[in-house]
Amino acid sequence: MALTVEFIDNELNKKISANDKLIVYTYFELRVKLNLSKLEANRFLELTRIKLENIGYRVYMTGETYIFEEHAKVVQENELLVAIKN
Repeated sequence: MALTVEFIDNELNKKISANDKLIVYTYFELRVKLNLSKLEANRFLELTRIKLENIGYRVYMTGETYIFEEHAKVVQENELLVAIKN
């Protein structure tokens, strides 16, 4: 699978359409469902993070703490990226 800007945009738009307040990408979703290699998954996350930050999201990676709906949470091991709309 070629990791293109169009592919990333399509996947991100699906997430935003499903829930524009909270976006979560998991290991299973990227590595198994989308069949991305480790390198492709890392590049996907890097580019997705930039896109999300540019459209007003706060982005957190595995192990980071964030606040959502007044609750402190930690991005879990199986979660690679969590983004919250500002």
